[in-house]
Amino acid sequence: MGTKNCPETPRQKMINVMYLVLTAMLALNVDKEVLNAFAVVDQSFVQTIKNVDSENQLVYSDFQAKTAVNKQKFEADYQKSLKVKADAESLYRYIDSLKVVLVKAVDGEEGDINNISSKGDLNITPNLMINKKNGMKLRLAIESYRNALLSVVDSSKAGQALISSIKISLDTSKPVTKDGSTPTWEDSKFLGYPLIAVITLMSKMQSDLRNTESDVINYLSGKKDAIAMKFDNLQAVVLPTSNYVLAGNSYEAKIFLTAVDATVTPDVYVGSTKLPFDPKINASVYKFITSNVEGKNKFNGRIDYKKQDGTIISLPFESEYEVAKPSMTVSPTKMNVFYMGLDNPVSISVPGISANNLIPTITNGTIQKGSDGYLVRPEKVGVESRITVNAMIDGQSKLIGSTPFRVKKVPDPLAYVAGKLDGTISKTELLAQQGVLARMPVDFDFEMKFTVQSFNLSTSRGGFIVDKPAKGNRFTQDQIDLMKGLNIGNRLYIESIVVKGDDGTTRTLPTISFKIN
Repeated sequence: MGTKNCPETPRQKMINVMYLVLTAMLALNVDKEVLNAFAVVDQSFVQTIKNVDSENQLVYSDFQAKTAVNKQKFEADYQKSLKVKADAESLYRYIDSLKVVLVKAVDGEEGDINNISSKGDLNITPNLMINKKNGMKLRLAIESYRNALLSVVDSSKAGQALISSIKISLDTSKPVTKDGSTPTWEDSKFLGYPLIAVITLMSKMQSDLRNTESDVINYLSGKKDAIAMKFDNLQAVVLPTSNYVLAGNSYEAKIFLTAVDATVTPDVYVGSTKLPFDPKINASVYKFITSNVEGKNKFNGRIDYKKQDGTIISLPFESEYEVAKPSMTVSPTKMNVFYMGLDNPVSISVPGISANNLIPTITNGTIQKGSDGYLVRPEKVGVESRITVNAMIDGQSKLIGSTPFRVKKVPDPLAYVAGKLDGTISKTELLAQQGVLARMPVDFDFEMKFTVQSFNLSTSRGGFIVDKPAKGNRFTQDQIDLMKGLNIGNRLYIESIVVKGDDGTTRTLPTISFKIN
């Protein structure tokens, strides 16, 4: 299926033949051993795809290197190759998503495309791919990808051969009419085949698209002569895994030449030490255990590169890394304490480590991921809550540190009438109110509401104390009549104020009083 730039391997030919043979055998209603054989073929496709994808990445890297050296010569075709890469990745992921949908539709949400239970299912595929038009959408996506590839190929001899290969590999035409019936492309791919056969077919489609991607990017990369590369313009590159390293952990960096000649192996030195060269990654790897000395550190060296005429170019390099002791930041978003009965927002971060690799735990409470950081709910007032943070570093969980927090009860709300806590009030203003309200102090940053459940109204009349109770937060008619009888200078008491909070707790608030003016 490939052009001379990326010919079809014997392995690929064998897999394609196996797929055709197995498909023919299915028409004979062969037992589950054939279904299992399809799974084997599918895994062969998956491995082939990985191999081709690895080769493609090398082509992209080499193409990028050539473009860096001679941008004017290669930039236009390199940008076309990046578009091909994006289109291929998009179609590949789309086919992957269809495979997942099909398998989960049969095996449930826990379904695994690498371990399908219902390999012989014949119903789900026609329903999802034909009845629900997903097959048509897939065909249109393949056609769009095919047209995008054809648009970057010219009419040269090599281009014509590649065009023919692309059309064959990504063919979506209707099958040949048989017995007076002309099935659609979708029917020919998804109707009457068991699930495992369809999954294998989709893997073959993914293999075809990766191979055509390979053909096209090799074609684009080889359109112009890259032999006249000027090595005098090359720069040595040091590519560390990270410039920020925790004390005691490994520092690792790739040291390589951009646009390196694959036929010549450069000699890489750090100081006077020659590093081993790994041809698989076309680079030397510099790795060592950092010391416990904090701060920035530097290292330098050179790359000796032999030109075709035998002369050696020595390119120096220098890089730096920073060593830091394990540290962390744990800070409550609103206060320096945790409040019982509330979701206390907390941010946790460790310099140089992704938030996804942090593992926080807590004593006296629970901690869980929120929309922005973490949420902590303490369990007991007066008992310390301690947050401990571990981090996944180089595949291992390592302790970073811990921080203690005090746990307090949410403060009581304040009772108000007419927006006042106490003082003087006119009888007219008093009678205009509907009841008693409870609000949190203005300096309390959390959102929490309290509702008045009951209260008592009392005053002194003729030397006797007269009180009138109420359920809820509204004045009763008896209480209103009592307030109507107040005169200037009389004092009104609101006492036994019982409130209930959002956290379910019930509290009794202090008495408030007003003098009638």
